[in-house]
Amino acid sequence: MDSKLKTFLKFIRIEHTIFDLPFVFIGVELALIKMHISYFPILKVVLIVAAAILARISGMTLNRLMDLPLDRENPRTMNRELVTGKIKVSEARAIFIISSILFVLVAFSLNTLAGMLSPVVLLSFYLYPLTKRLPAISHFVLGLSIGIIVIAGYIGISASFPNQWQLYGYSIFTALWIASFDVKYQDQDREFDKTKGIKSIPVLLNGKIILPILMINLASSAILLLSSLGLVDFILNLVSVAIMLVSIPMMNGNDIDTIFKRFYLPIPFIILLGLGLQLIPSIAQLKI
Repeated sequence: MDSKLKTFLKFIRIEHTIFDLPFVFIGVELALIKMHISYFPILKVVLIVAAAILARISGMTLNRLMDLPLDRENPRTMNRELVTGKIKVSEARAIFIISSILFVLVAFSLNTLAGMLSPVVLLSFYLYPLTKRLPAISHFVLGLSIGIIVIAGYIGISASFPNQWQLYGYSIFTALWIASFDVKYQDQDREFDKTKGIKSIPVLLNGKIILPILMINLASSAILLLSSLGLVDFILNLVSVAIMLVSIPMMNGNDIDTIFKRFYLPIPFIILLGLGLQLIPSIAQLKI
């Protein structure tokens, strides 16, 4: 792979972008079934995937730009591409502007409502770095920015707001669950953040993160189970809940990559599988 392309993919955290896509497809699946569409809208699905990737690139790039002064001082982030100069600030700005414009254009190509709401999606990504000095709220703002893409996937297909409460349940679950991961993620920088006035939950609780993560995950687990569409979906959601609860004691003493790969990465795909299996009779009727 070309070194510049590899650097770009690392800069935008491509693995996290892929991790987000199943949440988009939750909204897509529910829209297809709700609308009783007789064909599979391949083009729309491709555009929705493109929009999700572009929004994530835009948000990640702006976050990197806004955090650059902190990243230059933080020992953990001194090797990031903007700090080392592998990606220039001017290049990052260009990536941000181009990805933002393309996202809005792709959203409008889906439907007018998606286009009109596209700035809201971008704003949810942009708020995260701005809230880091507010007590505890940044974790939930980050969660909101991912949770909202469940609804965005639905709107991309249907051109209307969802009237299924389960879809909002999946969206809220996603927001809370991502917030719980961010609590662990921010714990890496607890000592550094104390010196910079960043008021994350790890800073506020002096590293005692097990209880807040447990409370957030219990709330998200209840919402996930209540949002199940049927028995198969419920069973696989139970599997996801079990993984979430097993992960909590591991939060102390394990590095963030291990926790992400073992406990967080599988869950969106398990949830998506549960929905797919539950809805397979309806999906089977769709024409390509």
